[in-house]
Amino acid sequence: MLKTMIALGKMQLKQYTIYQSNFWLFTLNRMVEVVVYIFVWQAIYHQTGNAGDFANLSQMVTYYLLAIAFSSFATWGINEDMAYSIRTGQINKELLNPISYFKYYFGLNLGELAFAIIVGMAVFILGAFFWELRMPTNVLNFILCFFVMFLGIPTTFFLQMIIGTCGFYTNSIWGMQILRKAVIQIFSGIVAPISLFPVWFQNLSDYLPFKELIYTPINIWLGEVSYEEIIFVIIKQMIWGLILYVIAKKFFDHAIKNITINGG
Repeated sequence: MLKTMIALGKMQLKQYTIYQSNFWLFTLNRMVEVVVYIFVWQAIYHQTGNAGDFANLSQMVTYYLLAIAFSSFATWGINEDMAYSIRTGQINKELLNPISYFKYYFGLNLGELAFAIIVGMAVFILGAFFWELRMPTNVLNFILCFFVMFLGIPTTFFLQMIIGTCGFYTNSIWGMQILRKAVIQIFSGIVAPISLFPVWFQNLSDYLPFKELIYTPINIWLGEVSYEEIIFVIIKQMIWGLILYVIAKKFFDHAIKNITINGG
């Protein structure tokens, strides 16, 4: 079963890598975002003498470069593929596959994430040529940064399955897809570090699963998170992954049952 999901991931990845222009355009888009964020904060730093909640300018640059490099990993997904499948009736074939519907799309999602990682690496390497970056203080922090980020995969995937399943009830999930990305960008710390928001917002983000997608991994990289806190972060991610799985599975089963009853 694992081999099948990996094969699906490779197939999805090939769709992106067939044309090299895809890679360069996505990378250029991310670099433009990085430049805009960094220029804004550099202007603030030179005007006020501080860079928000950052200890120095190098830390700020590192945060935003990593945030944009990781952003595709947190926001990309298979919602559009699911919506197209439901709209065209292709889902009938997918439900008859020897692999379950969830595992089928998880395999495709692996391909999406693989391309997101490639683009993210390219953005980070290019950024390192232009700005002074702060590297992790030790190898363990480097490993834990990516470990925590990868633990967020179930969170983003099951959330996409919930949004995608809405395609059974509406002709388009475009609005919900935009909302999903916006919520992740705000609550994960892509738009701005969580520490710069009001206290009530910070408290709310402590309960939601999005902070661990970007903000927490980067702060682990920067050495701002203790190892005791990381343990609680891992437990929180596992709990949210389970919660979202149950919601996604129940919602999908309900949708399939209704479609079957109505002869769809």
